[in-house]
Amino acid sequence: MDDRWTPEGDGAADFPAAAPAGPGFPPPPDTHDSDEPKPAPEPERRSRKGLVIGIVAGVTVLALAGAGVSWYVLSMPKPEETVTGYASAWNSGDYPALAELATGEGVAEAYTAVAENLGVESTSVTTGTVTSDGDTASVPYTVALTLANAGDWSYEGELPLERVDGEWKVAFSPSVIHPQLGQGQTLTRVNQWGDRGQVLAADGSRVDTPENAGSSVGMIVGEVGTASAEDLEDLGPAYAEGDPTGASGIQKSQEARLAGTPTTSIQIVDEGEDAEPDEDAPVVGSIEGTPGQDVTLSIDPAIQSAAGAAISGQGKPTALVAVRPSTGEVLAAVNAPGGFNRAFEGQYPAGSTFKIISYDALLGAGLGTGDTMDCPKVAEVGGWPFKNAGDAEYGDQSVTEAFATSCNTALVQEVAERLDGASLVDAAERFGFNSDLDVGVPTLESSFPTPDSTTLLAAMSIGQGQMLTSPLHMATVPAAVADGSWRSPVLVTDPALPDQPEPTPVPNAEALRPMMRAVVTEGTAKDVGFTGDVHGKSGTAEYGTAEEGEDLPAHGWFVGYEDDVAFAVIVEDGESGSGAAAPLAKKFLDGL
Repeated sequence: MDDRWTPEGDGAADFPAAAPAGPGFPPPPDTHDSDEPKPAPEPERRSRKGLVIGIVAGVTVLALAGAGVSWYVLSMPKPEETVTGYASAWNSGDYPALAELATGEGVAEAYTAVAENLGVESTSVTTGTVTSDGDTASVPYTVALTLANAGDWSYEGELPLERVDGEWKVAFSPSVIHPQLGQGQTLTRVNQWGDRGQVLAADGSRVDTPENAGSSVGMIVGEVGTASAEDLEDLGPAYAEGDPTGASGIQKSQEARLAGTPTTSIQIVDEGEDAEPDEDAPVVGSIEGTPGQDVTLSIDPAIQSAAGAAISGQGKPTALVAVRPSTGEVLAAVNAPGGFNRAFEGQYPAGSTFKIISYDALLGAGLGTGDTMDCPKVAEVGGWPFKNAGDAEYGDQSVTEAFATSCNTALVQEVAERLDGASLVDAAERFGFNSDLDVGVPTLESSFPTPDSTTLLAAMSIGQGQMLTSPLHMATVPAAVADGSWRSPVLVTDPALPDQPEPTPVPNAEALRPMMRAVVTEGTAKDVGFTGDVHGKSGTAEYGTAEEGEDLPAHGWFVGYEDDVAFAVIVEDGESGSGAAAPLAKKFLDGL
């Protein structure tokens, strides 16, 4: 084998295998005689293939290096990302998140102070185009604020940004919130209230007059007082201590409408707990206010006057409420004596006036108007003896006669046979029990829990036991019979209160009307002397405790309707509905 290099060879295959060198190995043989000169080596010829590979490798390295630079450039944080996050946090009021995108201290606290001082209800921030210059950038913005009890205010500013450790941050100072704010400054507002609206009766006459103060209608209207420091927490930043504000009644519940909105000036003041408005402070914005608007009640002055005259001079606490069956509007509400609006807030068992509802349930459960009922002196239900007023017994009666004479024993027997707790509760709720009577002033929410025994079922069917109602609510019961649907009472007609319940049909209203008429013509109220087409129901509602052998104390009720006026009268400790309350109802209707 020829181990010499030949010029014709090309590639690694033409090189001899290299012998290892080092200890234990002889040096490679010298093919030339030592006495002959060695031929000069011919120039080395570089492989073209190797050159191509080297060029390609170099290009590849450069390409990879270029791609890395491009990836780095493309993946670098951009100021636009910070701007978007900052504006989003400002919009949502997430000031801690906003502070994470800014440099400096007290960022969240500064934004919170402005929002609370101005009463910011909503924020809308829009930004323009970002301008970058190395490690700094800026972007214009527009802020639109909605302020409580004022309206909308907008202004423009600029967000400065800087790159910190490779991340873009908003370079915060107070001027970022508003361009005219300096260090240690914040924004606040000064409010100037206009004329307050008036509270009107249905005919447009004023009822918020000094003459009505302390009267029944005056208790409904309420009073205007001055805002205390404690009130400001509920009233908000539109108010300052000492500003006029509704303190009770309609004046309080309709404060926003009656007060209107103040003319608002936005000022720059020194920040801190003593950041009070100052006449000389710079003003950076203003919102024109609106005067208060009137509130109209459903109270009819003529009917209110007749109701007041009917119970005037009563020695026992008395209340009378009148409503319009076709609309549910409260036409009158009077109390004697004054000082407590028992017409709306009084809590009483309904007594036998509740039988209107019990008979509606029985008629729905199969009792026919032509059926015969048995009215004994005593009827036991669940082991408990039920009796009639004056220990009366009438024997066999028609349904109308049993209703007109208000026979307890006839009713409880039918209730125990035909109804259960759920069915009686359903009937009660059709007439507004267990519902919030939202009329704009405090009212009692009448309650009628499910009776848990047959005895309690019978007791509640005659208006005793675990139930409570008010004169306002009980006036809606005969109104429902007159109209054919129960309507939640309405006191404020302008503005109309939102979310009022739909009328609830009374399935047996047509059958109940002649039964209520019979109460006046031949029943418990036949001797009262009503004239006209009056329909009614008397009631005696026992309460409290009594000595053994004595009768329980009782309130006297009378409810009814004539034409499109329904009413409820209660006399506390009146003992008898027909004796104490019905004559007042007659006096009221005669006064109309």
